[in-house]
Amino acid sequence: MPLFGSPSRRRLLAWGLAQAPAALAASPPAVPLYIGTGPPSDRTPQMLDWVGRKADLRWHYQPTPWLRAQELAAAGEGVMYGLARTRERERVLLFSQPVWSNFTWAVVPKERQHEIRRYADLAGQPVCWARGSAYGDLFTAAGLGRMLFREAADDGGALRMVGSRRCVAALLTLETAQAAQAIRHPALASLKELDLALVPQPMTSVALHFATAHDGRWRWVIDRLNRVIARHGPELERQREG
Repeated sequence: MPLFGSPSRRRLLAWGLAQAPAALAASPPAVPLYIGTGPPSDRTPQMLDWVGRKADLRWHYQPTPWLRAQELAAAGEGVMYGLARTRERERVLLFSQPVWSNFTWAVVPKERQHEIRRYADLAGQPVCWARGSAYGDLFTAAGLGRMLFREAADDGGALRMVGSRRCVAALLTLETAQAAQAIRHPALASLKELDLALVPQPMTSVALHFATAHDGRWRWVIDRLNRVIARHGPELERQREG
């Protein structure tokens, strides 16, 4: 789920370009890696670089809107990182083993910060999220049925919709289960300006994966990544926890 305004996009592009000199000197194959256009924390870029080295891969980072990234991965154009596994996605995508579990948080109007603590508190109310997210499946899994939702282009757009009170909450996926750490994520930099607040605890955890087309040219990358994930699971978890 997603993982920008123009300053944040420039930040992520600059981060990707910073990898170029070392990548050019390296011999591993270059693999297009689609990532979201939201501002990353320090942890995700570090983890992706680390996994790439362990798998002897060179990532060609492609910041791409979430739904478009899924379409490109399903078409065999590259690999995507950050997807939760759903039945619908499994029909068109080959998933890696879980890389790590992230956490779904709700951002709400400041005056409602202590009213909303779980998915059931959102039942019957419009909720915003980035286009291409799988939060609707999480609601269904929680036994809440089909939820009212409105889609934004990205996480920032979902937050602005809550700020204008078009939704009661925006859902985002972050690496940490601790509110004190989550509030420092770059994706939440606009909360004060929009008069929004993070709920006191995450709604749920969700396992994230790499994914590509079942019969695409990058299928072998998933096999290689699975070996790294199986061998280095505890180290990946330590990186998530920081």
